[in-house]
Amino acid sequence: MPGTGRRPRRGFVLPTTILVVTMMTVMLAAAFILVSADYHTTDNAFATARSLAIAQAGLQTYFSAGHNLVGHSSDSTAFGFSDGYAVVVAQKIRDSVTAPSPVAPSLWVVRATGFDTLKAQRGQPNGQRAVAQFATLQPGRLFARAALSAPNGIQVLGTGANPLSGTDLGTAVTGCTRPPLTPTDTTPVTVPTDMYNGATSGSGGFPANPDPWIASVEYLGSTGAAADSTRIDWTSLLNGQFTPDFVGTWPAPCSGASCPYYAYYWTGDVTIPALQRRGLLVATGNVTLASGTHWDGIIIAGGQLDMSCNGCGYIVHGMVISGLNTTQGTAVNPNHMKRGSGTIQWDWCYAHASIVTQSFLVPLKNAWVDTWSTY
Repeated sequence: MPGTGRRPRRGFVLPTTILVVTMMTVMLAAAFILVSADYHTTDNAFATARSLAIAQAGLQTYFSAGHNLVGHSSDSTAFGFSDGYAVVVAQKIRDSVTAPSPVAPSLWVVRATGFDTLKAQRGQPNGQRAVAQFATLQPGRLFARAALSAPNGIQVLGTGANPLSGTDLGTAVTGCTRPPLTPTDTTPVTVPTDMYNGATSGSGGFPANPDPWIASVEYLGSTGAAADSTRIDWTSLLNGQFTPDFVGTWPAPCSGASCPYYAYYWTGDVTIPALQRRGLLVATGNVTLASGTHWDGIIIAGGQLDMSCNGCGYIVHGMVISGLNTTQGTAVNPNHMKRGSGTIQWDWCYAHASIVTQSFLVPLKNAWVDTWSTY
């Protein structure tokens, strides 16, 4: 006889299996979500750190270069890096204060926003961070006050009109005034007589038989004294610590009061071409004045100044400093100056207007601000 026991109910096995599989799937999905969240958190932390480093690098790069901010209220630029870029904006928040004494320079805030451009996960934005630094604007300073400072000496050749002029301001450059210390300051200045440093004897009898026009010569006893008088860090300039507008090239000439003041840097010898230009020229070699040269500003040369062309008709309003390679122990030939070929005239206005363009921002201590965008 067949048994009377009941057969097992297999219908309960499948639901149990489905339940277990579902629970395991949910647990695995939760684990993947946790892992993905950890990845996102880590990536966000790295992106934030990278963008902060980029912002700081952009801020320091901006401070490391000079900026012509005199007369401006804002400035902006961008710097590219291997893993992102930084946008830097400088904003003046207080003008310079001239009274009461001492003078307080203008106050600026420089803000840098770093952008991380490394590829992020899908749906995740790139990192962005902003920092800022308070700073004061320190304009360039001019210490030497002479038409020509020449530790390498001067040779005056030939006969004719005076190559160095001490003509006063009113008859030489009409309407020229001191660069303003404040927007309303247009006080005229008195131009002193010129001084020509380190002169040597030439065929024109200079200074063995001095003429009346060289009565204001100031003789410096040594190359070191000439360097101390001009206060030019020639070593730094040779090493490229200078931010010019043009390197090894000339822009188009200008005309009259509309001429802008630029900074030029030349490695080796250079000839200043004809027609008018303004600004600060730094050349590591010799500087030659061509026929018809009209320069308003400052010329700084490591080598000699060549003004020996016959009847050049050159004009220099401002100041010339030559022979600075002598401070490096290098022998430099004396400047060649031919009578009747042109005029070099000391002019406070053009000299200071040229050097003041080399302004720079000085960060204030303990004035760095993180997460600037939250303010």
